[in-house]
Amino acid sequence: MSEPTNAYRELLKLKGDAVIRHSRGSGGYVLCPDMGGRVFAEVCGQSMHRIDLDVVADPTRPFNNYGGGNFWPAPEGGPLGFNYEGDQWRVQEGINAQPFEVVSADPDHPILEKTVALTNRAGTVVEVRMRRELTPNDSLPTVLDGYALQGALSYITIDSFKVLNVVSIEQALIASWTLEQFAASEHTVSFCVVENPQSAINFDFYEHPAQRIVYHERGFLYRTDGRKTGQIGVKAAAGASLIGFCSQSTGLVCVRENRSPSTGLFFNIADNAQPDGPYSAADNYSIYNSDTQMSAFELETVGSATVENNLVVGSELVSATTFALLQEIKDTESFLAKILGPPVS
Repeated sequence: MSEPTNAYRELLKLKGDAVIRHSRGSGGYVLCPDMGGRVFAEVCGQSMHRIDLDVVADPTRPFNNYGGGNFWPAPEGGPLGFNYEGDQWRVQEGINAQPFEVVSADPDHPILEKTVALTNRAGTVVEVRMRRELTPNDSLPTVLDGYALQGALSYITIDSFKVLNVVSIEQALIASWTLEQFAASEHTVSFCVVENPQSAINFDFYEHPAQRIVYHERGFLYRTDGRKTGQIGVKAAAGASLIGFCSQSTGLVCVRENRSPSTGLFFNIADNAQPDGPYSAADNYSIYNSDTQMSAFELETVGSATVENNLVVGSELVSATTFALLQEIKDTESFLAKILGPPVS
């Protein structure tokens, strides 16, 4: 099934009443309880996210990668990773297929919950209550000030894990992690606004995409064209204000802000062996670029673990996602120059 011009509308046809819909101004979004609680959005008749409609129609894969905005447990890899059984990568049934229960179907503030038993690579079972709340956001990021917009849409997710059994930090770590997935092209480029960008990036992932990074005075660009697998983290200590991407063919700007407090225990989320241990990195943002098979990229926010008396008790992550279509497509260049400043060697 090839992706139509507006995959969002096709998603609505496929899902019917199984989603919670919210219309707002020039766009809208849906929350999908039986698709991992994913969020999908539309602005001015354009689908904002990558959507795999084949998987939506037939969700029987070992990993149902629908696209959209996902809620995920960290870490992925390492000795305490949730996505490995030995050396075999997997997505656990409670994440891949178990639907959320609808606590509130209020379109202005839907709330989803489910109780899941997750087993990490060390064999520790972590019983958790996963909760996702979604609210509209009426305040656009100030980086968009001064630009004429065709339309815009913004929402906030509050994603949390509450640990229900007794688990020490030696046995397991858990943090909320959101991954918003977008269709990539030669015109899509991601960015991060951060001081001292040369020291802000964590390259401790399975690929080293340094050749795709361009540093600027107040941040950096990452060429996310869906042609070369790679991933970077942004160190929590760097204090980045936001990440995002521009489509220089459509004038679309997306901004993601991690609005959680910078407290709690940050740890390495990376999908690798983490040879220096689970505390060898501490990121609160990540950007992933796929190969040509998926032709997508992800803008990710990462939370911290809440720890009491050496026990992991949960995690909460507050993320704001904004989409804006600029009236003048050429303004994407001035937008990037304004927020990042000139490039540096």
